[in-house]
Amino acid sequence: MSRAPVQKRSKEKKRRIIVAGMKLLSEKGFHGTGVTEIAEEAKVSVGSFYSYFKDKKDLLDQVSEAYAASITKGVYGDFASNAPYAKGPRKITAYIVETAKQAHTLSTELHREMLALKNREPHMAKLDRSIVKALESGIVEILRNCEDAVRIIDLDVGARLVSGAIEETMHRCFLEAGEPDTEIFFTELAEMCHLYLFKKE
Repeated sequence: MSRAPVQKRSKEKKRRIIVAGMKLLSEKGFHGTGVTEIAEEAKVSVGSFYSYFKDKKDLLDQVSEAYAASITKGVYGDFASNAPYAKGPRKITAYIVETAKQAHTLSTELHREMLALKNREPHMAKLDRSIVKALESGIVEILRNCEDAVRIIDLDVGARLVSGAIEETMHRCFLEAGEPDTEIFFTELAEMCHLYLFKKE
């Protein structure tokens, strides 16, 4: 049974295991990474690994939580406040797409693992939903901050539609590696979102 670390040294050891897990799972995927490898990378014994985590899946859950937080709080944390409002709607739309690209390229392998498990694991589905929700909320806030230039009526529905198009494109280009020329997809995606969200300039 895994235990919660109490002492500073124990917390540091668990943190090292999570960091090592994030690195290796990001590079090699869940099935390509072994517990021994993770323990070696973290500079702990295999026994120490099992004192903090039930198994590799338990580690993946906690690594995925940390990864989701790095997107929801890191990439999307100040999403709306950093938007280039003074530069106009076209630059704002490009900024939305660029920020989503950043969120999807932090760790494509780990993101891929989360998506593969989300239909079987409610916890992974919840984490994925938190990432999408952070994108949607940021878009709504951005639209509210430049409402005079916005052409859509319902900001929430508009943000959901735009985030859906963005998520689909990002997954297709980065996680499925299904498109050879991704830049044209991002250019067209930004143009499509711009025409849908904003009035003619």
